Amino acid sequence: MDLEIERELMEPRTPSPVVIYDGPFGSMLRAAIDDIDGLMLVTVTDADHVTIFREALPEFHEPQFEEALIDKCFDAFDDTKQLQAGTRHVVTLFFGAMRVVQFRVDTYYGTIVSDDICNMGMIHNLVTRIRKCLKVLSGVSDKKGSHKGQQL
Repeated sequence: MDLEIERELMEPRTPSPVVIYDGPFGSMLRAAIDDIDGLMLVTVTDADHVTIFREALPEFHEPQFEEALIDKCFDAFDDTKQLQAGTRHVVTLFFGAMRVVQFRVDTYYGTIVSDDICNMGMIHNLVTRIRKCLKVLSGVSDKKGSHKGQQL
């Protein structure tokens, strides 16, 4: 398993573009990055692996690592669906000094990366807020047929 992850990290990939989101959702993500000590990355992708929202510390620029985390998020939720392991759709992982929380809302997948000093209660509160916003976006997308152009 570790060898597979290493190989995946070594593959050249095009990094996701960094986009600034001016709406309330983008402001909430920026405030979280500023206010929660140890929070490094918040990213939300759609089912096609297209980055919908992304906020990160300026120092956090690990595109291959980020892409591998997103891929693993999709795999994790495919596995939990097959195992029928619950309906909450939130997975928390601990890797040494790093904490990763991955979540799913309909066709949207999210990944949050923080260090070991981060308050996980605050992270899970952030996940709850993000999931509520994504449920609204998902409802709008269902009515409009697409998430593009929606201001969240």
